[in-house]
Amino acid sequence: MDKLLHKNWLVKIISFVMALMLYAIVSAGQTPSPNPSGIAVNPLEQSTITENLNLKYDANKFVVSGAPQSVDIRMNGSSNLILKARLLGSKSAFVNLNGMKPGTYDVRVQTSGFPNGLSVKAVPGTVRVTIQERTSKEFPIAIDVLNKNTIGNVYSIGSPTIDPNTVTVTGGRQTIDSIAFIRGVVDVKGADATVDKMITLHAYNSNGNQMDVTVEPSSVHVRVPITKTSKQVTLQALTTGTPAKGYSVTSIDLSTNSVTVSAQDGNTLNQIVDTLPVSVAVDGLKQDKAFSVDVPLPAGATTVSPTKVTVTVHIAPNTSGSSVPSSGSSTTSATSGSNQGNVSKQFNNIPVSVTGLAAGRTATLGNSGNVNVSVTGSSSSLDQLNTNDIKANVDLNGLNTGDQQVAVHVDVPNGLIASATPAVLDVRIS
Repeated sequence: MDKLLHKNWLVKIISFVMALMLYAIVSAGQTPSPNPSGIAVNPLEQSTITENLNLKYDANKFVVSGAPQSVDIRMNGSSNLILKARLLGSKSAFVNLNGMKPGTYDVRVQTSGFPNGLSVKAVPGTVRVTIQERTSKEFPIAIDVLNKNTIGNVYSIGSPTIDPNTVTVTGGRQTIDSIAFIRGVVDVKGADATVDKMITLHAYNSNGNQMDVTVEPSSVHVRVPITKTSKQVTLQALTTGTPAKGYSVTSIDLSTNSVTVSAQDGNTLNQIVDTLPVSVAVDGLKQDKAFSVDVPLPAGATTVSPTKVTVTVHIAPNTSGSSVPSSGSSTTSATSGSNQGNVSKQFNNIPVSVTGLAAGRTATLGNSGNVNVSVTGSSSSLDQLNTNDIKANVDLNGLNTGDQQVAVHVDVPNGLIASATPAVLDVRIS
């Protein structure tokens, strides 16, 4: 036996037989391949996409509410089919309401346009919708003005004007019947001039809930008038009469240099001059005196605040031994504040001329066509001033026929300041 094992050919035969036995044992324990051809198969996958939900119905006759705008679509299939479905533009999700009468229904969500062999399911599978008969109705518009309290006291807010002032609302008959009002909101916070905006409108029921309807037009032009109705007017102190012989007025102090004047509207306010005279009598004075003086209400004004001011007249002996005389139709005063050292002189019955009157028309001025004019400046300038140097006029350019109120404008030589009383004249144009 030992001799046989030492033979090479015998060892090779035994090794070959053992190898065959091992191969047979291993092969017997394996499961046959289900794909003997060796071709790869794509495994199944799952994916979800979102699709807009289309409603199929007669939009000329009905209105549909309650349906969601979109639904989820769950897809099961090979990755190739899922990718193809994602790329397709023709796929859709929809509910078919054609032929259905007004009412509330639970309807099935359907799909179309997906590749064959792909399992497709809509989530949710059904949706509840309400079908109403389509109708239209005209409504007036209401505008809410917000933050009125932020407007300064010198301004007034007028009623909003709306263009157009009605809208047509379209929707389901029951929804239209439940509409209580159509409203827009305009914010005037911090405004100092008229607010002019396009405002979006919405429909609301009696509980204040916004309704799902179509408003045409959806926005309107809203104008909220905001006008300045008060302003600061400078006070000018005037004196009438003359102090005692040998004394003169050296200066005048005012407890306040300006007052607030209010008018009904901005146009009237603009006609009120910016300087308001207050006068005190200094006849026979030999020493300083304080006066409580009523502030006159300018023509066209509704209120003035404060209504009283304290005027303090300072009197001093004349160095020349004579007092400042008051002659003819003029009165003299010293002014307060930055104009101390100046004096004022009043010229009475200055005629008022007319400019800007349209051809073929005539104008009749109130107050006999005359005003009193107070002129402030240096003593030397006033000494050289006469009535011919003072020109008062009213501008009637653009005014229509009828009764008007027009501000009086006064022109004086350079370096002088003038104001007219009355500051506004009644004018009848015919």
